[in-house]
Amino acid sequence: MRRLAWVLAFACTVTWLRAEVKLPAVFTDHMVLQRETNAPVWGWANPGEKVSVTGAWGADATASATAAANSTWRVELKTPAAGGPFTVTVQGEQNTIELKDVLIGEVWLCSGQSNMAMTVGSSNNAQEEIAAAKHPQIRLFAVHNVTAQEPQTDCKARTAWVECAPENVGGFSAAGYFFGRKLHQDLGVPVGLINSSWGGTCIEAWTPWDSQKDDPVLQQSKASWDKRDAEYDPEKAKTEFETDKKAMDEWVKGGKQGKEPKRPRGPIQPRKDPNYPANLYNAMIHPVAPFAIRGAIWYQGEGNAGRGKAYRMQLERMITAWRRVWGNDFAFYFVQLPNFMAPWQNPVEETGWADIRESFMNTAKEVPNTGMAITMDIGDEKDIHPKNKQDVGDRLARAALHNVYGKTGFAWCGPVFKACEFRDGTARVTFDTGGAPLAVKGGGDLVGFALVGQTGVRVRASAVIEGTDTVVISSPEAPQPAMVYYAWANNPVGVNLANAEGLPASPFRFGSIPKFDVFAKLLPDEAKAYKLVYAFDPTASQLADGNTRFVYDEDHSADIKAPFKKVAYFMALQDMAGKETYAFVAMDPFTTEVGKIGVPAKAAGARFQVNVTGVTVKSNAPGVTPGEFAEGCNIEFWDCNYGPGNAAKVQNADDAVYDFGDMMGTDASPGYGSMQIHNWQDKHSIVCFNRFGSGTSNDVGLGDSEGKTRDWTFTSSAKNYARGEFKVLVLP
Repeated sequence: MRRLAWVLAFACTVTWLRAEVKLPAVFTDHMVLQRETNAPVWGWANPGEKVSVTGAWGADATASATAAANSTWRVELKTPAAGGPFTVTVQGEQNTIELKDVLIGEVWLCSGQSNMAMTVGSSNNAQEEIAAAKHPQIRLFAVHNVTAQEPQTDCKARTAWVECAPENVGGFSAAGYFFGRKLHQDLGVPVGLINSSWGGTCIEAWTPWDSQKDDPVLQQSKASWDKRDAEYDPEKAKTEFETDKKAMDEWVKGGKQGKEPKRPRGPIQPRKDPNYPANLYNAMIHPVAPFAIRGAIWYQGEGNAGRGKAYRMQLERMITAWRRVWGNDFAFYFVQLPNFMAPWQNPVEETGWADIRESFMNTAKEVPNTGMAITMDIGDEKDIHPKNKQDVGDRLARAALHNVYGKTGFAWCGPVFKACEFRDGTARVTFDTGGAPLAVKGGGDLVGFALVGQTGVRVRASAVIEGTDTVVISSPEAPQPAMVYYAWANNPVGVNLANAEGLPASPFRFGSIPKFDVFAKLLPDEAKAYKLVYAFDPTASQLADGNTRFVYDEDHSADIKAPFKKVAYFMALQDMAGKETYAFVAMDPFTTEVGKIGVPAKAAGARFQVNVTGVTVKSNAPGVTPGEFAEGCNIEFWDCNYGPGNAAKVQNADDAVYDFGDMMGTDASPGYGSMQIHNWQDKHSIVCFNRFGSGTSNDVGLGDSEGKTRDWTFTSSAKNYARGEFKVLVLP
């Protein structure tokens, strides 16, 4: 009797251990399968178990597989032309799953940060749009916001597949919905939309780590995340959050008077942060693949606007990685960031948003089967989340309708720069017009073009349309143009180049600013006597190798042998009006190593807070005292962060001000970085170059800066200059 009980218990245990066939969360009732393809269907079952999948639309709509040793199985189910509803039956040895009300049509993935996540309920005319959203053949699926440190095999659904209806569309992606609605209306087929987006996130989080791990900048970024993770104190983070929240609440209750306090940020382990590299790809993209899709739409970039030039390669990395995991080069369309922030004041304003728009444009031109919705006319000066998502969806859909579905008879994109010829004192620019001839939106004169002549000064220019695809740009202030810009600013209000259907043109630039080289003209004797070691433009410099190595335009250090009699520095700057200022500073050598007299990036190994002797200063910069100074000058060269404290006890320095007596940081480098020469005797800066690798966000200046610093720290002043020249020299 006891043995019989044991046998029965064992049999029950064996039965319980044999798991039922299971599907991932993306397969449910009411879903849409991509039409006319071999749609992957996959899941889990007991190893060796046979699983069959059958679609109710035809005799050839059956596929089967045997579960592998790791319990996974996958089939490819042949789908018909658009239609439904159908039932899809998944049959295992232990159970049967019936997926009901399945439609066959077009499926698109919608991803990005807050402007993709922004809901229909937050968009323009929200109540009217929600009330009218009765589209039973549009189906919506939303992935739950969660992170993961490794690629996941399944996701959590925030919203399982549902019919688009007033009761559920309000919380769905507005850009995604308006895109899908236009496809549905124009194609007349069911449309399935998968929303996988998260506000405030960067592109690195949406890209698998294997696809970006060879990038030195991203290696450094990940190392920084890992360092913060190792040092994370949950209790301390919780206390800081509660303190910040209390301060914010009090500020709001007090009518938002005074400076806004630090925004409270919920305590989260850095390794689990949504911006940690690959965390969102692992949890919110990989589990959805390879669910059959026609393509993806992408609205992101705000989180990477400070690194706009690098975005071109990063976007291609992500697209390539997604296509690899899906196993096909599906269509990929994205939104070029709209106008935002304060309206422009200058003909050209070098900004991160301008750079990232250029990266979007170049990706659309260079990466196959991609396209772009240009939104330069529908942004909001004061809101990074513009409410007009109807036009965003419409423009994305236009690109897809033309390029993917072969529809014609309408404009599918705004004008995009194609080529430029500088001729007869003009810039002649031709465009891919996007399906309609060029036009001036709203009529009148074209606005938004600028030229750069041989002086390097950026000037506003006149422009006229010639024929259907050409704009001719000219200015008497730039009779020999070398570079042309259009709409180059964060918020270029008033730009009006479009095509005849009103789709705006993409910002662009073309050409190169003539080299600024005035050293020999201004100081011919010094130019003859001194040997050039390094040369670069301080208003457009960059770092490489994880921000550890400075990139010079000219590097002759291999030809220079110590000892040398003098080390000298020359910096000249040309402002936007063409005015030139300069300073030349020669001094006794403070090192015998040639590699340490240049820009003190980490690789140079140079860290100096020392007085220098035998100084000669020549300058036309206001506030700079020319002359001979046997003593009374010092240099501050380092790659790290620094503070205003006068730890070196430099005479006349102020402990509370960034000046000529600052203190090197003890934290890990590379950091902010300083290359400064000062006259502490006369209490002023001479040459300042900080934050070496930030291009137009570098700090550059001659003499003292105004405000809370004397040494140009935190000024990002490079953007105020048309061009610059920096030379490091030695006297043999």
